[in-house]
Amino acid sequence: MPSLPAKNRAEDPEMNVEPPSSAVEVLTHALRRRILSGDFQPGEFLRDVKMCEEHSTSRHTFRTAAQVLVTQGLLRQIPNRGFVVPEFGPDDIVDITRVRGAIEGEAIRLIVLTGIIPSQALEAVDVMHRSTLSSDRSLLVAADRDFHRAIIASSGSPRLKRTYSDLEGEIELLLAQRQDFYSTAEEMAEEHERLINSLRSRHYDTARDAFQEHWEDLQIKLLDQR
Repeated sequence: MPSLPAKNRAEDPEMNVEPPSSAVEVLTHALRRRILSGDFQPGEFLRDVKMCEEHSTSRHTFRTAAQVLVTQGLLRQIPNRGFVVPEFGPDDIVDITRVRGAIEGEAIRLIVLTGIIPSQALEAVDVMHRSTLSSDRSLLVAADRDFHRAIIASSGSPRLKRTYSDLEGEIELLLAQRQDFYSTAEEMAEEHERLINSLRSRHYDTARDAFQEHWEDLQIKLLDQR
């Protein structure tokens, strides 16, 4: 039997060879996009055979990519059952929004001291203004992610950024699964503009109160959808 080409050897599930990182990265990105686009329902298992057929890949590559998504909070691994899309209950929603608020609270303190409004946050608000809930829901979820990511990044604290990155996947998935938490895209844009204006005040209590109201309002909206 002729030897397999290098590419096929890496993708052959029978070969004890690590798949090329590019193959794992491509599949991780594709699965992430599908999860956040709602291709899979909360609580749905991503079956090895089906995923390998749909993405023309090996089980080893799929499992490696799925493990990456587990670390990002976009999948959970159930022993002897496989990988499943998380389903968030009320306790999860309260915990995620509370931790996000605690992390952002420290970032706000540092931003108010510098007075520098992150340009990425302003760009995210522009995206919200240009979008509509009917056609751009995934875009709006990404804009919300980019806004709050920019707030954390502008704090200048590598530890805050590292802590937030551990939570970001769960936040994004939660918002993607509850896409009707705003009545209109304009409502979403206006709420985030209020947060920007609170930072421009250079007054910590004003900014903290505005963000606190935002976190609590989001928590209520998400819980009301259950």
